[in-house]
Amino acid sequence: MRLLERVRERRQALADRWGDLVLSTYPPETASFLRTERDPFRNPVGTTIRREIGALAEGLLTGADAAALEGPLDAIVKIRAVQALSPAQAIGFVLLFKQALGEVVGESAGTGSGDAAARELADLDELHGRVDALTLAACDRYVACRERIFDIRARAATARTYALLKRAGLLSEVEAEGAAAAPGAEGRP
Repeated sequence: MRLLERVRERRQALADRWGDLVLSTYPPETASFLRTERDPFRNPVGTTIRREIGALAEGLLTGADAAALEGPLDAIVKIRAVQALSPAQAIGFVLLFKQALGEVVGESAGTGSGDAAARELADLDELHGRVDALTLAACDRYVACRERIFDIRARAATARTYALLKRAGLLSEVEAEGAAAAPGAEGRP
């Protein structure tokens, strides 16, 4: 039996293990809560991670295209982009798939001899290539999310500064009207 077939048979165990590895990247008390609380309203992060990890695992195993994986990847990256994680920690969850794969299928893939071993190694290389491509997509998505966060913060700081200057009477009506009509001023009060 080919490696991909064996992995597909154990896809739920693989998704569960990958989800566990992702949740273990959080502090112990948080990870425990994220694992045990099943109410999506009390634990939206844990619920989203478990659901989307399952979708990503299925997509990786079936060879889904990047567009099909975009939604689940985006949901997890958005969560991790706003948390106090380094960029490597935020997107490193994708690479944990390889660890989960090794644990669920076994490290013995491709250790046999002949054509069967070569096919298993080819399957493993194919899966690893998909994970690597997903990691790069996660990196792009993470950067886009962080840029959006910084943009929101900059707009908020500009709006606060504008409001303070206006309240202090340091802006004339002409300057205030010009500032309000300036490009990018749509978020100002």
